[in-house]
Amino acid sequence: MKSETQIQNAIRAALSEIGIVRRNNVGTYLTPYGKPIVIGIPGEPDLTLFTKTGETIFIEIKTPTGRQSQKQKHFQKVVESYGFRYMIMRCVDDAKKLISEVKHE
Repeated sequence: MKSETQIQNAIRAALSEIGIVRRNNVGTYLTPYGKPIVIGIPGEPDLTLFTKTGETIFIEIKTPTGRQSQKQKHFQKVVESYGFRYMIMRCVDDAKKLISEVKHE
C-alpha cells in the first residue's frame, strides 16, 4: 500500500493540470533554539486547489483506510458552510475524476 505522502505527491502532480495546488503545512515545529511555532489552522486539509475556473477546493489526503480527525471534520463543516468545496482523496484516480469534472465546466 502506498503511503499518504506518495498518494499526496501523485495527486498534487495530477491536479497541477487544472490550477495551483498549495500544500498546507500544519503543526507545531521547534526553532533551532527550541521555541515552538504553530503553523496553520487546526484541522486544515493537506491541499488547497485554486482552479483555473476560479473555484477553491480544500482537499484532505488519506490512505484507503485513513480517517479524518475531529478537527478535520470541524474544518470541513465550517468551510462547507461558507460555500467552499471540501474533498477527501485516497488515490490519484480521485484527482483524475475532479480534473475531468473541472475541464467540462
